[in-house]
Amino acid sequence: MSLMVSLSLLLAFWPGQSSDERPAYAREGDRVEQEFVVYRDRLAAFFGSLRGLVDLQSASTTATLPRLQVQDAPPPTAARFGFGVLPRIIDAPPGSPQVSVFSYSWPIVAGYIEGELVKLDQAQTAFNEASNAQPDDKTKLISNLILEYRKLLTNQRTIDQYIQYNQFWQRSIAQDRARFDQLTRVYELLKSDEPDTSQAIREVLGKPEAPPFIAIDRSKPDLVIVRVPVYTDIEDEEFLAKAKTAIEDMWQANDGDTAYLLQIEVKKVAPVPQRGDRIDVRTHAAGFPEDGAVLTTGAQTTHSLVGRYVALAPGDLSIRTLAHEFGHVLGFRDGYIRGYNDLGERGFEILELTSVFDDIMSAPREGHVQAAHFKLLIEGLKAK
Repeated sequence: MSLMVSLSLLLAFWPGQSSDERPAYAREGDRVEQEFVVYRDRLAAFFGSLRGLVDLQSASTTATLPRLQVQDAPPPTAARFGFGVLPRIIDAPPGSPQVSVFSYSWPIVAGYIEGELVKLDQAQTAFNEASNAQPDDKTKLISNLILEYRKLLTNQRTIDQYIQYNQFWQRSIAQDRARFDQLTRVYELLKSDEPDTSQAIREVLGKPEAPPFIAIDRSKPDLVIVRVPVYTDIEDEEFLAKAKTAIEDMWQANDGDTAYLLQIEVKKVAPVPQRGDRIDVRTHAAGFPEDGAVLTTGAQTTHSLVGRYVALAPGDLSIRTLAHEFGHVLGFRDGYIRGYNDLGERGFEILELTSVFDDIMSAPREGHVQAAHFKLLIEGLKAK
């Protein structure tokens, strides 16, 4: 055996060495998600035990206990992707405007999982006590356990969302470091609370990169209609009608006697992937005609590419979020900032700051579409 081969084998099996050559954020993400899978499986087992105890107690007493159904079980984490899997469009109420700063990272998610494991251990101890309790005390203890389980289930779903968020944005940072380096500098400037700087940055972010397939219709007095052709491989007509109405209802505004409206022309194309396939969304969207926007499925997290597509992920999708994502198709970038810190082997810390709350692109949960959006769009098209 040659010296070079011997050295290679030695390095391969040397303690601390890894053959996993993926980026740090991906390795750490998989490690944290495996911790989450272990926790989820433990929570599912706890649900099964608790459900059995509830059924047994309900059969042996006249006391009323909340029922635990199959749908109360912790949801699996496997459905990260899935072409053709549609979200449920919901009409979530707007939030309360406030300046917000958020931080997301794999160490933070791991801390959440660790905290929930402690709570689950405590719930298991309480379960054992309830199982051995006297009949007069058992019903009350089981009722408390059901309440605690439902809190654990809510937190489990939240952590699942944090994992998906980190997976998407950490990959985005790794793929476009130059852009996120710029946004990190903007993040620091915004945090400095200098009004002139904040206003200048907002104006830069607010200038849309309007795609050429948008048409402006001024054929009627005091009415400006922005017409957008949208290609889609979604076959569900009811979903498409609801999505179209949701976007058009949000994207309208008035300025004095002038009304601004957005109208979508849906153009169907035949789906190529099979339902449930995992796809590369950007590559998939590149196969659509270029004289229109794209609405498709198969994303891990619902997101958009400026001037090109909206890719939908499974799960609930609020009307405001859908309208915000469609704003990216019109050429607008986010009015909030995502910067980052490099955590080395722990991936990235994602820094998110929202400082302007009067428009849909700065605050999807609270903001509104304004006449200024339409004016900026028209100016952007004229500049081309």
